[in-house]
Amino acid sequence: MSAPAVTVVIAVYRRVELLELVLTSLERQSFTDFEIAIADDGSGPEMAEAVRRWQARFSRPLLHAWHEDQGFRKTIIVNRAVTLSVGGHLVFVDGDCILHHRFVERHYLRRQPHQALSGRRVMMDAELTGRLTVGDVQGGRIESPSFWWRHAKAHDRRNGFYLPALYGWRGWFSRDYAILGSNFSLSREDFLSVNGYDERIVARGMEDVNLRRRLLNAGAHTRSIAHEALQYHCDHGVGVFPHDAASVQRWGETREAWTPCGIVKPDPEGAR
Repeated sequence: MSAPAVTVVIAVYRRVELLELVLTSLERQSFTDFEIAIADDGSGPEMAEAVRRWQARFSRPLLHAWHEDQGFRKTIIVNRAVTLSVGGHLVFVDGDCILHHRFVERHYLRRQPHQALSGRRVMMDAELTGRLTVGDVQGGRIESPSFWWRHAKAHDRRNGFYLPALYGWRGWFSRDYAILGSNFSLSREDFLSVNGYDERIVARGMEDVNLRRRLLNAGAHTRSIAHEALQYHCDHGVGVFPHDAASVQRWGETREAWTPCGIVKPDPEGAR
């Protein structure tokens, strides 16, 4: 069998019930030439069991990368998931973001060399998140603005309209659009060209900012795919931003393109 065109990398930490909804949304995709790589940042055995059930059920390859829970180490496990996978185009999502049925299609259709694409999401409130069902996803109800309108803030509602004719209206004329970690894509070659995520970042909030900056330093562009690659984000509360001003500048304004602490690690023998 030939390698799939796309790898969908799903970053997860616990919340198995939400991953069930995300995987259900992947069953409905209009574009089907993809594999799935679960990047599991230390979930318990219930996550592994859910993955096994879906591996038996899913018509496409489903990989599971896992490491022990030692705090937020998304950068490390996502890099590992990428190395296990083979798709030529990488689409990154989070395990609490349900995907529009044309999500993968639009990321793949708009792909270009040396370009990362980033969409946005509808942030649903806790009330709607708590009563979501598999049927809401399977039947496509979640894609209707009338379903989530009262459960999203005004500035998020605009992100829920599928309007591909407006491709890039927020970002086409900008070559450095901000990457959203739950909704972006780029070629495997471009991801590897900067050595993936910087694994020195082990607290949430700067990993995607740093990746974007290094891609720009490498000569790539980052563009918007808002109003095409739609997703619906389940509520999980807001955590504390753990970075001080110095670390924000360090990771966000780096002059590096290639990180020395990414997928390819330094050779201990060669360092002597």
